[in-house]
Amino acid sequence: MSTIDRTAPEPSEDPTSLGPTRWDPTALEGWTGTRIKSVRDRPLHPGGRVRLTLFELAREGGRPHPRMQTSLPPIGDPVGGMRSIDPVGVPRTAEAFEEWLEAAWQTAVAGPVNDIDMDLAPVESRQYYRNSIRTQRTARFFVQARQLLEAHVDPHGRAAARAAVRRLEDGAFSGVLQFDDADTGTYHSFGKDEPFVHYLQVMLDSLPADESDALYRLPPHQQEAVRRQRRQATAHLDYLMRHKYARKGIWETDIERRLGGLLIERETRCIVSETPESRERPSPQYECLRIEPMADHPDAGAWVHRSGAVLRREDGTPVDVAPPLLRRIPVSVEALTFLRAKDDPRLREGVRFDWDGNGWLSPEAIGWVDWAGHCDVKAVMEQLGITLTGSERNMRVTEFRSDTGETTEYSRDLLVEMIASVMELGSLYARTDGSGVVRRGVTHFGGARNDQRPDRLQFADRGPGQGLRWPLSHRQDTLVVRAIERGGESLDLGRVFHRFIPVEEGLDFVRNPLFEKTIEGDYSLLDISGSRVVADILEDGFDGEGYPVRGSRELVIDLTPEAQARAEPVYLGAQLHDAAQRTLWKVWLDVKQARVEAKVVEVQRDSEGAWKEVERAGEGLTLMLKQPLKLTLSREMKRDNPRMFQTLLETALRSGQNICADTDMKSEVWNGVVTRIESERLSEDRLRRVEHWRVKIVARFGTAHLDYLMRRDEEGIPIEWCPTAAESDPEQQPDFLWQDFPDVGTKGLVNGDWVVNQAMLERGIVTLEARRTMPGGVYVHDDHIKNIYEILYAGLGGYNFTIVHSNKRWGFHDKVDWEEAIGKFYARSE
Repeated sequence: MSTIDRTAPEPSEDPTSLGPTRWDPTALEGWTGTRIKSVRDRPLHPGGRVRLTLFELAREGGRPHPRMQTSLPPIGDPVGGMRSIDPVGVPRTAEAFEEWLEAAWQTAVAGPVNDIDMDLAPVESRQYYRNSIRTQRTARFFVQARQLLEAHVDPHGRAAARAAVRRLEDGAFSGVLQFDDADTGTYHSFGKDEPFVHYLQVMLDSLPADESDALYRLPPHQQEAVRRQRRQATAHLDYLMRHKYARKGIWETDIERRLGGLLIERETRCIVSETPESRERPSPQYECLRIEPMADHPDAGAWVHRSGAVLRREDGTPVDVAPPLLRRIPVSVEALTFLRAKDDPRLREGVRFDWDGNGWLSPEAIGWVDWAGHCDVKAVMEQLGITLTGSERNMRVTEFRSDTGETTEYSRDLLVEMIASVMELGSLYARTDGSGVVRRGVTHFGGARNDQRPDRLQFADRGPGQGLRWPLSHRQDTLVVRAIERGGESLDLGRVFHRFIPVEEGLDFVRNPLFEKTIEGDYSLLDISGSRVVADILEDGFDGEGYPVRGSRELVIDLTPEAQARAEPVYLGAQLHDAAQRTLWKVWLDVKQARVEAKVVEVQRDSEGAWKEVERAGEGLTLMLKQPLKLTLSREMKRDNPRMFQTLLETALRSGQNICADTDMKSEVWNGVVTRIESERLSEDRLRRVEHWRVKIVARFGTAHLDYLMRRDEEGIPIEWCPTAAESDPEQQPDFLWQDFPDVGTKGLVNGDWVVNQAMLERGIVTLEARRTMPGGVYVHDDHIKNIYEILYAGLGGYNFTIVHSNKRWGFHDKVDWEEAIGKFYARSE
C-alpha cells in the first residue's frame, strides 16, 4: 500500500454529521467514472474462450448478487452449417457404404474440415478456436453420414453400416489434439508461502481501521458495512491459515515453526499457550494468559504467552510475572487459528497441536496430501483459460479510498489469488430453511482417485449385511496382501483384481471368475474363500513417550480345508481404539469356531514408569461368523476399468474443450490441465469386434497412458473394456480425468428455494440475519465477497483504476482520468 501525496481532510468533530465522503461524486464537473455496480453483471471473456459472469439478478427487480459462473461455449463456425458430404451415389450395401464413406471422409479432411482461418482466433485461445471448429465440422459430417445411411442402405445391412460409421467416427476424432497451455505460474503451494492469503492481508490493510477517523468519515450504515467486511475477511483468512497454510509442512509436535504461523485465539487475537497440565497428555489443552489489569505491574492488563520456560509479551519481549498475577483463560481447540508469521523470531519451538483433528499427535510429519497446494484449483483456472498471462499479464487494479486517502494496488498475482480463493469455496449451497443442500455448477469426473487406502479383508457375519472388515484403519499400507494361494496355485496379483483378463493368444479378453464387483468407486472385490492369504500388516501401539506408533509384521490366514481342521486362533493385530485414552483393539480370528474375539486394552504406566497393557473389562466383543467361512478381499485398483475415462476423453476429443487429469496413479493427488492428447487404434479383430487402443495424455505435471482392449456390439457400440497392462506395470496410467465449471455465489434462488454458499457460511465469510420479511426468511450479508468480485470485475473488465467513495466503487479505464478525479476529491473537500 502507498499513500497519495496529499493529506486527507480532517473529519468533522461530530462523526454523525455529514462528513467529507458523504456526497455524490457524479455531481463533480467532468466526472468520467463508471459505477461498477451498474455494469458488474455483464459477461467477461478472460483468456478468449471462457464466458465468465461475477454477478447475477436472482429475481426480477432485485439487484445483482455475487455469483461466479463459467462456461466454455463452442466457437461460432464462420461457415456455419455447410454440407460436408456429396449425397450423390450413396451405396445400398453396408460393405460398399463403408468404403464410400471412408473416401468421403478423406475428401472432407483435405477440404472443409481443416480449412480454418486462424486470423480470427483469439490470441490466448488459438488452440481452442481450431479444435472447436474442427470438431464441430467433424460432428456435422457424421450426422449427415447417419442420415444418408438410414435413407439409402438396405434395412438388413444397416446394423453393419452403423457399426462401420461408429468405427470410422472414432478414428476421425482420434489422432493428436493440442490444447492451449497457459500457466498461472503457481499452484498455490502451501510449502512455499504461496497460498491465497496475501491478497486478504492487503485487502484488510486497505480498510479504515476500527474507531478511526477514516471510518467515521462514512455514513453510519457504511461504517457497519466496513466492520462486517473486516470481520468476514478476517474469518476467510483465519480459515485458510488454520486449514490450508503450511510453509514447511505439518509437524504436530512443532507446529509453529513448521507451519510458519503463531497459534492464536480468533476473537482476542492473543497468542495461546499449552497448559502445563496437558504436556504429558496426547491431546493438548490451551489457554490465554493475561496479567491482572489491576496488578501492580508495568504491563498490567497485557496479554502474554509461554515460549519455552519464558513468558513473553505479544511483541516477543520477555516479562517477569508472579503466578498470582497471571490470569489463565481456557481456550477451546475450535477457537484457534494461526497468524501468518513467515520467519518471525517469535515462532516457538515444540508447540503441539492436533492439526488434522484425529485425536492424537503424530510424532512424524503429516502426509503432504493433507496440506499441499490447490493444484486442482490451478488446473480448473487453466482449463478455463483464466490465467492472466500473455497479453493479460500486466493486469492490475489500483484503488484509491477517499475515506483513508490511500491507494492499494492489486497486482496480477493478487488477482490470480482472488480467483483461486473464490473457486476453492466450491459450488455447494445450503437451503436457508435448513432442509438440505443443493449443488450448482457442472462437474464431470472419470476414473477413480487413488486414495492410498489399504487392502481389506471382509469376513461375513451370520446376520445379513454384517461382518468384520479388517483392518479398521483406512491409512495407507496398513494391510498389503503379498500372496494368495488357491487350489495349490499362486494367483497373479497383477491381474487377479481385474474384471476382465486378456487371452494369451489373439485379440480378445474373458471375464475373471473370482471378480465379484467394484465397491466405493475403485475397490475390486474378490471371493477368496478357501484360500491361503499372506499379508504385511501395520499394527498400532505406543512408544516410550506415549505417542502412537506403528510396527510391521506378517499375517497369514489359511482357510484351505486341510488347515481349518487344525487351525489355532489367528492374531489379526492391534488397531487404535482411542488415542487420547491410549487404548487399542486387539483382535483374534478363531477359524474352528468361526468367530472373532476382540479385546480393548489400555496402555498405562506401572509403578516403575514403564508402559504396560491392561484389558478393559466389559468393553470387548465376540462376533460369530458365517459357516462355512466366507472371506472376500478388496483392493484399490488403478487400471481395472478403462471405461471410466471414456466420457471425459470424448469431451476433449469431440468438442475441443480442455479437461484436467491426475496423471500419477501412484500418488494420492497430482492434478493438472491436459495440454495434449494422442489417441490411436493400434489393431482390431472384426470377427470378435475387439479393438486395441492406446491414448497418451500429457498434462501440466506429467504424462500417462491408457492402453486397453475394447469390445463393440453388433451395431458398433462399445460395451466392454479390458486393460492390457498388469497392475504392476511400471507405465503410468491416469488416476482420473475431470472437468469443472464452478458456480460460486453467496446466495441465490434454486427451484424456488433461497440458498447460501455452504463453505462461505460455515467459515463466517458471509453472515445471516433472520428477517421474516425477506425472501427465504434471512438476509445474507456478503460485503466481503461482493468487494472481491467487484475488484475482479474491475480488473478483468478493463477498469484498472478505481475509486472507493462512501464505500462505493467507481471504475476508470484511463489513469489520467482517475488522477484528475482524485484531484477533484481533494478540491471538493478543501
